[in-house]
Amino acid sequence: MTNTPFDADRAAAAAPGAHPGSLAEIAGRRWDLHWVIAANPAAHPELVRWMRTVNPGMGQPAQPTWPTQAPAQSAPGWPGPGPQAPPRRSSAGCWWAGCGCLAVAAILVVVIVIVAGLGAALSSGGGQPPSSQGAPADPALEQQLVLLEQEFAAIDALRAQLAGNPVEPLVAWFEWYDRQVVAMSEPDVSEFSVRSLVSQLIPFREDLQQRIADAEVRRSNASGTLSEALVDAAGNGFIDIQWDAATACTADDREDWRTIGCVKKGDSLTVHLLPEQDFANEWALRMTVMHELAHVYQRADVARFRDGDGVYEDLIAQGLFQGNEEAMADCYALTYYGEWTLTTGDYSIGYGYVCDETERQAIRDWAADVGAPSSP
Repeated sequence: MTNTPFDADRAAAAAPGAHPGSLAEIAGRRWDLHWVIAANPAAHPELVRWMRTVNPGMGQPAQPTWPTQAPAQSAPGWPGPGPQAPPRRSSAGCWWAGCGCLAVAAILVVVIVIVAGLGAALSSGGGQPPSSQGAPADPALEQQLVLLEQEFAAIDALRAQLAGNPVEPLVAWFEWYDRQVVAMSEPDVSEFSVRSLVSQLIPFREDLQQRIADAEVRRSNASGTLSEALVDAAGNGFIDIQWDAATACTADDREDWRTIGCVKKGDSLTVHLLPEQDFANEWALRMTVMHELAHVYQRADVARFRDGDGVYEDLIAQGLFQGNEEAMADCYALTYYGEWTLTTGDYSIGYGYVCDETERQAIRDWAADVGAPSSP
């Protein structure tokens, strides 16, 4: 029986539970173990790509080899076991939709450190010689950057069709998109991060294309009704209207009350109304439509901000509109039409509060901020 020396590096490189930092450290010293590390499921794809770049002929050796002096070129500067290096920007948050924040942050740390380490490796002796121009371009990265620019350009062209539309924040998650544009403008992005973003921008663009196509059909006022004409004008076809309030809206328990319209929180771009013949007159119909459109604009206001706190919520918190978003929606309709009553004949709409001039000015300022009209 042959007594062969125990190779701790080989054992660690093959261990399924190895820390990615340990694998990177071994990879820098033991090029003969690159094939072992590459086969380890714990090895990060960026580390495997680096090994294949600097050691393209790596493969399982015919005979086992033991520790030798490491080549001059070092492995990526991956953090070792223990606390990870801090993220590049602590406010980055979730950069990719559908991923957990913690997972995304960890990947960002890994990608940033390994890219920095790769730059150091290329200038330390092996691989490409040092150059005043820095490391040579990565063909895979360049290819993904081209795809990224194509998606950005396509999305920007589609977004231009929403310029000035108050419901733009509800049509697509542009707050997220704007953050991706800023993140990708950084000089140290990796092929991994760019490819991940491209894979998410494609369905983002396709959904936006479909919404624009739907809006083009919707803005034709197929029903020929006044209510649809008002809604189409408000959102240029991006707001839908359904005459199903009797079933779609939550009914109030009051005997003298009838729910005639609503905007459901799960679908902020659809106004639900009773059929037009159920309204007492045109005045009541117009006031109701404007009340519901105010709710759409409130939701768009919230969608503008990453923290989900809209400007209108600050107004309500200040005590305006009796601290109630329904009273604010009534005030929007009153301000829009220059009305000072919620009653016509023996027919009343809304929530019973007629706002004063101070609140109406607050409505005008808020409407200007969100891009909504405050008068016909």
